[in-house]
Amino acid sequence: MSTPDEQPEPLKKPEAAKRRKPTTGFPVVPLPEAARIIREAGKYGFEHSVSAFARYMGHSTTNSGAFRQRLAAFRDWKLIAGRGDTVVFTDTAKTIALPPDARSEQEALETAFMNCSVFASLYEGVAKGRAIDAQNLGAKAVHELGIAPGAVDRFASSFVDSAVAAGLAEADNGQFILLEAGSAGEQVDVADEPDGEAPVPSVEAGRARVRVGQAPPVVHQAWTLPGGTVVFEVRLDRPLPAGVFAQVGAVVEQIESLADRLRDLVGDPADD
Repeated sequence: MSTPDEQPEPLKKPEAAKRRKPTTGFPVVPLPEAARIIREAGKYGFEHSVSAFARYMGHSTTNSGAFRQRLAAFRDWKLIAGRGDTVVFTDTAKTIALPPDARSEQEALETAFMNCSVFASLYEGVAKGRAIDAQNLGAKAVHELGIAPGAVDRFASSFVDSAVAAGLAEADNGQFILLEAGSAGEQVDVADEPDGEAPVPSVEAGRARVRVGQAPPVVHQAWTLPGGTVVFEVRLDRPLPAGVFAQVGAVVEQIESLADRLRDLVGDPADD
């Protein structure tokens, strides 16, 4: 019992709920899918209304959070600019949509990848030429770049698919190898060397993963699905012959139809 001179202790207020630490965003539309959409929209010009661009992305409305999140990915890649109801292609997007040649297209994809600051930071911080597990990359992104733990799988998938499309990585059975920038499509011509032997690359040049006889991609299309990717690629050591363009186009249409069918079957929580 307290005396008259004693004052009861004030009730302690409940501890304020801790604010969540803001997490780092990343492109939820991987680069190969973004490039496919840019190519499709680019058939009809380099400037579109937001509602028209939404249709190219497969959305029926511009009011959903899913659409806004996916549209933001194109800004992360710096493929689009414009304000209000207008979407304008950047120079990088124009090159991807209508590339003058395969090298220019590959360089534009690499530029788009490096435009994404969070992907570029992770790429710069990982050793090149070594096999890496995608999950380990995701964990590194959580601890060092502020990616939300709940988004780690989607982040890792987007990063890997995008790096491969940009020619900055090679993927194989859940592991992949980051390449030095500008090394995509490098090859060693054994026939040009004495005794038919390939030269031993120097330490500086050898950091890039170079495979004997590996030609650069002259056609590369990728369709991202929930939990996977459908990829069609043609590699040649010369430009694609004009006589096969129609045939390649027919193959791409069939694969695109297959990708749409698979997407419908497995479902995508990001869609409307």
